[in-house]
Amino acid sequence: MMNCSFLPLILFLASHTRTHTTSAWVSGGNEGNQQQRLRSLSSSLRRADYKSDDDESATAKSVSCTSSRRDFMAAAAAATAFTLPTKPADAAVTDETDTFAAADSAYSGLSRFDPPAIARQQSTTATSDEFVVSIAKEDLKSGGGLGLELADIVFRTNRRVYVKGVRPNSLADGKGIKKGWVLVSVDGASAERTNAEGAAIMVSRSVRASAEESRSDMLELRFRDPAVFQDQLRNLEQGQEVTTQVAPAGDTTQRNEDGSVKRGERATGQDDQNLSVTQLIPPKICKRGADVDDLMEISYLGTVVETGQVFDGSAIKVDGKAIPGRGNDVSLFFVLGKQPFGQFPPGFDAGLQGMCVGERRRLIVPPVLAYGSVGVPRRGIPPNATLQYDITLVSINGLATPQ
Repeated sequence: MMNCSFLPLILFLASHTRTHTTSAWVSGGNEGNQQQRLRSLSSSLRRADYKSDDDESATAKSVSCTSSRRDFMAAAAAATAFTLPTKPADAAVTDETDTFAAADSAYSGLSRFDPPAIARQQSTTATSDEFVVSIAKEDLKSGGGLGLELADIVFRTNRRVYVKGVRPNSLADGKGIKKGWVLVSVDGASAERTNAEGAAIMVSRSVRASAEESRSDMLELRFRDPAVFQDQLRNLEQGQEVTTQVAPAGDTTQRNEDGSVKRGERATGQDDQNLSVTQLIPPKICKRGADVDDLMEISYLGTVVETGQVFDGSAIKVDGKAIPGRGNDVSLFFVLGKQPFGQFPPGFDAGLQGMCVGERRRLIVPPVLAYGSVGVPRRGIPPNATLQYDITLVSINGLATPQ
């Protein structure tokens, strides 16, 4: 996941992005290097896709069998059709924290997890890192323009328009607009799924519109500041919820250059994909929160928001059996921001920044950072499911004492 300039929800790593070499100036300005924080969520979204990629690979292998092999397997299946017992598709997952943790150990209190959140559409949660900048249209018409350069980055079907440069002493500079901000809307019209040129056209049309047409003499630009969400995570208070948008609502169909649907794909769409973090239990003392490269020891429980069903946890049993390799441990370890591909939920890196020893947080993770449109039926995760993780930080870098 991320470094100290972590940008939740914006842009995606160079190996999986298509960055446009041209950018659109609303009016003149200097070239600007994209800030490092604009790359941070790429690995999260890349990791969120690993399930469907594996499924496709397995399917490709299965259809490569020879006809003789298929004939043999068909005969074997027919011979055993009446003798093989049936097995349920879904596994029963149970939280065993009380069983695994000794009553007199430091882990004995970790079983007091809060009940699952009331089922809701995560996309309705209001974001807490967006704000509006208002500029008088007359000032724009008087000459000099806005002085704002826009660029865009594309990851598959998701697109972001961001501020690449701000001309010194321009209107944008005077309004405090900064490089790296994400343009969300222009006069209330979403700019989330257009490109930099399209966003510049939206601004130009709004400025040229008459007072009767626009019903306002002010241009309103809504932005998302990548640094705000991270600051909010580092300053959470008990019961406080902060939310940022991972991906906008709209069409997510994989298409060819001519707009047609790619072979083997189908038309798909999504709601706004929002990540929410709430502090359930505050730390007793905290002068140092978790940062990238820290070794995190956590105890957690994962549930499906729509059903309330447990699907994962640091101390669970599946069909009455402990997970191989965990040794009935109560907690798990991982390195924040440096977890191996697909090993831990990408929402962990995004939502645990700044977390303190003894603190408990609730993460409401959207499908795009979870198991997407495929789900994991054997674990009771339906397609497009929103997941809830209740997470307690037990230690940082091996120290369980408050820091």
